[in-house]
Amino acid sequence: MRFIRLFTKGFLLIITIGVVLLFLLACLAPWVSPASCWPLSFLTLAFPYLLLLLILCFCCWLLFNIKYCLLCLLALSLGWKSISAYIGFHWPGAENQFTAPQGSITVMSYNVSLFGLYREKDSKYNRQAMFALIKKQAPDIACFQDFYTSEKQHDFNNREDISTEMRLPYRYFSSDFNRDGMQHWGSIIFSRYPIIRSEKVKLSDGPQSESLIYADIVREEDTIRIINMHLESYRFNEKDYRSIEKIKKQEDTGLIATKGIMQKMREAFQRRGRQADIVAGFIRQSPYPVVVCGDFNDTPASYTYFTIKGNLQDAFLKKGTGIGRTFTGLAPTLRIDYILPDNTFTVNSFRKINSDLSDHYPVIANISLK
Repeated sequence: MRFIRLFTKGFLLIITIGVVLLFLLACLAPWVSPASCWPLSFLTLAFPYLLLLLILCFCCWLLFNIKYCLLCLLALSLGWKSISAYIGFHWPGAENQFTAPQGSITVMSYNVSLFGLYREKDSKYNRQAMFALIKKQAPDIACFQDFYTSEKQHDFNNREDISTEMRLPYRYFSSDFNRDGMQHWGSIIFSRYPIIRSEKVKLSDGPQSESLIYADIVREEDTIRIINMHLESYRFNEKDYRSIEKIKKQEDTGLIATKGIMQKMREAFQRRGRQADIVAGFIRQSPYPVVVCGDFNDTPASYTYFTIKGNLQDAFLKKGTGIGRTFTGLAPTLRIDYILPDNTFTVNSFRKINSDLSDHYPVIANISLK
């Protein structure tokens, strides 16, 4: 009996040390660029699971030997910066009783996935439903990624239709990709207020690279800079998603595809790291109060998030609850869509809408200039 107890304690200690080391390595990721050490980026995807395992180890040591709890507590304290970036510590449901203060601004960020253009289901219905969702939220400023619009006859001119239907007459569109000068893909900023300056900044080279766009918006006597971006994705195709399912099911054929998937992820981590450095530098140069929106394609434990956020506020952390998942695929822990106002703003509210019209959930923040 004593042997079993000693063996159990020894085994648990080995597991605890392993979890602590992996957890602390994941907590190093915000300070280490993926361009120089990309394996840490993979650990950031596992961060919430490592945190859960660490808490479970702590609970187990409460039963076996309380002094080893200190090891878990030390790891939790050292990793608090990453923990506090991941979890919103607010009571759920507060947004339901929220009334926007007079003079505040409602900002929406939404990866609209081309309004379901290539969905197997009726894309026209999907587009109408997304328009209804956006209109109901009545944003003053809307930042969309994966935006599609067309000037072709019998196609969807989403730029004009949103401006008209949502009463957002001012806009700036990146048009990163186009076909025959008639069909366009990219990111866009819509505004209820006049735009006095707008521009796009290329984030990387190559035919599939997208841009950071910004718009300087005048509201009454104030000028604010809205920044919208869609950072490098993993570019998984249908074959890759099928391979991921095989890996989850531990099928032998899934192991063959692992190398290709890992290669795509490594390249995306490195590109996003370089893009994050460009974005952070651009934010620092702004002459106006800044609100950053976008699909970062990276979690709050990542170098990308911490580099871009810098001294900005995270609207979700200010008013949100839990881990705030915004991506519907791959894993239930992916918060990759953000609204980050600088400290000249007060964040009045934040909400996320659980809608399956896109593979991303829209996020909305109400903010006021202090």
